[in-house]
Amino acid sequence: MYVGRILSTLGGQGPTLLVISLCAGLLISPLAHIGYDLLPLSAFLLTLGSFLTAGLAPSEARIRLPLMAVVLVWVGLALPLAAAALLSSLPLDPALRAGVLLSLLAPPVGSAAAIAGMLGLRPRLALLVSIALTLLAPISIPCFATVLGLGVAFDMGALAIRLFSIIGAAGMVAFPAIWFHRHLSPVLPDQRAATGIAVIGLIIVGLATSQGIRAQWTSNALRFDMMLVAAIVANFGLCALATLTFARLGLQTAGTIGLVTGNRNVTLVWAAASFGLPPLAEGYVAACVIPVLALPLIIKLCLRLPSFGRFVPQS
Repeated sequence: MYVGRILSTLGGQGPTLLVISLCAGLLISPLAHIGYDLLPLSAFLLTLGSFLTAGLAPSEARIRLPLMAVVLVWVGLALPLAAAALLSSLPLDPALRAGVLLSLLAPPVGSAAAIAGMLGLRPRLALLVSIALTLLAPISIPCFATVLGLGVAFDMGALAIRLFSIIGAAGMVAFPAIWFHRHLSPVLPDQRAATGIAVIGLIIVGLATSQGIRAQWTSNALRFDMMLVAAIVANFGLCALATLTFARLGLQTAGTIGLVTGNRNVTLVWAAASFGLPPLAEGYVAACVIPVLALPLIIKLCLRLPSFGRFVPQS
């Protein structure tokens, strides 16, 4: 019973806790080291929490194949190619250009369904898009990187084994838990408790990545500040662009597409490159983690503003 209450509390306070974890890791080095040591566990918790959140979510509109196809093409193909065309005309350092493009080649964050649950969007749609593009990542990322001339080598074979293992293990735990949900109500009383499992994983990510963020700030604070601004603008801008583009589908669907468009699993690309990215690219990838963790709280705060509803399409 107590476990279920704790998980539900974590799920309900997730947006705030994610920001707190990042700040705690920046201020307290031992916490950052603990988070880094637990980072392998976080991937499993994020995926498990997303599976459970989607499985226990209230019924939502049927996900039709044409919609899935459009979203997959939009997130996985159209945006990376459009960004490559745009960046080719800008005087960017090649390493920074590689970092920006790699952040867009990454699939949506593994916690997309859990974040969608926090924000009242469509967890099942977010889960399907995230899992599909994650499973394609071992093929899509190196192919795009070669075509776009990013000059980054990837160990996608090892990463593919790890990804399939994490998703498979999470699925093997999640599906029986959803099927026998009534018998597990003391531990998993509701969707919010399922989201709480993913929140634990995100807290670990916040603590772990703060270590790399601190290192970037220490080495060149001004450069990292500029990359952080660029990462925030890219994340929030892409979320807004996708939401407005698909607004006619209703706020829940459009907002979910916006979520998976702007929030990418940049740590996956970082790991795929065996942490051998150029310093500029590595700095931008590290900066991309901050808006991912901060976005749920920002949206929650915006939704409380009476005037905010005038600027978003209603379903």
